Amino acid sequence: MVTTKLSAEETGGALGITHFSAVAGERAPRHTHTLEDEIFIIEGGEVRLTVGDRAETIHDAGVLFLPRGIPHSYLVESETARFYVITTPGGFERFFSEAGYPTELGSSAPVAESWSVDRTVEFAENLGLGMVWGG
Repeated sequence: MVTTKLSAEETGGALGITHFSAVAGERAPRHTHTLEDEIFIIEGGEVRLTVGDRAETIHDAGVLFLPRGIPHSYLVESETARFYVITTPGGFERFFSEAGYPTELGSSAPVAESWSVDRTVEFAENLGLGMVWGG
């Protein structure tokens, strides 16, 4: 489940903040942002982040900077994990609201079909987010 905490519209374009409540196996495939820097703030669980050639698993709490132009990915390794993603400048948070699936209040299960890489790539391209996949 991804919740927008602050949008680009609310910050004058400066940043966007999203909160993730994730389950084991949730991941973002290797990709590169050409427009945004990201900051991951892990508040619970284990999340493996790969930035360039460096891989690090953050246990329970930690912060990692993911600069634009550097390929990166993440994988939730624990049963559940909670983390914030801050993007600067803002705007990337639109990806989650546009490409995500609405959920019933209090539910973590998607109402529609499941996530796919092809669908993710399509939404990123349609929103003009400057993402390059792979790398």
